[in-house]
Amino acid sequence: MNTFFYLISEGFSCLIYGLLITVFIMATLYFVLKTMSEGAVRSVAFYITGPILGILLLANMTILSGAFMVKSETESMRLWLSQQLDGVYGIVDMQSSQQVGDLLNKEFPLSGCFLNLFDFSGHTMDELPQVFYEVMNEEMNDVIWSRLLWSVGIMAAAVLIALYFDKGSSTKKKAKTRRTSAAARKNFDDF
Repeated sequence: MNTFFYLISEGFSCLIYGLLITVFIMATLYFVLKTMSEGAVRSVAFYITGPILGILLLANMTILSGAFMVKSETESMRLWLSQQLDGVYGIVDMQSSQQVGDLLNKEFPLSGCFLNLFDFSGHTMDELPQVFYEVMNEEMNDVIWSRLLWSVGIMAAAVLIALYFDKGSSTKKKAKTRRTSAAARKNFDDF
């Protein structure tokens, strides 16, 4: 039951951090689009891509926040594993490394959301805490970079879609302005 409440509280804090980051990014994109083109924030494409972008960014930023939280706990994980495996010797096989990983996920439940299959066969028990530390850091770096790259790609696509559909409306507006000014000059010349 303690694990359940820990995951709920950590998940909620990741969601809050993800929401704050998403709101900041969405507000920044709104002001950037508004300065680039006034019609872009009034187009139908903006109203369609905005909520979709918000949902996708919220998911990515929540996962990103969770990865940062797990990465911040990796040193504690290494120390905890060193204490648990103190006095245990031998070569690690797949089953024993999985058991150690399950113990680690039980003590640090948020890490289980990212890693749950462990195979460190061939290492000694003395090396195992350091190996877990390196693998956790490497995996969390991969998650962080992939979430960041997906987020940048999604934002770029949304901005391009909003600007692309704005070009059509601004072209029509310019053509209408030219026709009215030409018509106004003709009427002026008639006097």
